[in-house]
Amino acid sequence: MDGDKFVEVVLWVLSLVLAIVFFYNGVSKILGTPHQVAQFETLGISANFLIGVGFAECLGGLMLTIPRLAVAGGLLLVLIMLTSATLHLFHDNFTLSLRAIVIVVMLIGICYLRFQHRATKSHSE
Repeated sequence: MDGDKFVEVVLWVLSLVLAIVFFYNGVSKILGTPHQVAQFETLGISANFLIGVGFAECLGGLMLTIPRLAVAGGLLLVLIMLTSATLHLFHDNFTLSLRAIVIVVMLIGICYLRFQHRATKSHSE
C-alpha cells in the first residue's frame, strides 16, 4: 500500500470513529439522558442547551463522513470541543479537558488532510 492510500484509509477510519462517537453523544444529549443532564448541570449550563448541542454534534458527526462537508463538520465539532475543554478546565476537571483537546487535535488533523486532499485533487484536474 503506497503512502497516499495509507493516509486515505487512516483518514476514513478516524473520521468514521469520531463520527460514531459524536453521533452517539449527540443522540444521548437530544434524548436528555441523566448522565448528559448531570454533566451540563455540573458545568453550570442550562439543560435547555442539550438539544441544540446534541443536534450540532449529530450534524457534525454526519458531516465528517461526507468528504465535501468534512472540513465544515470538523470545524463545527472543534468549536464544540474547545468550548467543552474550556468549561471543564474552569471547573477543575483536567482529565475531561485534556480528552477534549485530544479530540480537537484529531479533528484538526482530519480537516487539514481533507482540505489538502481536495486541493491536490483540484490541481491534478
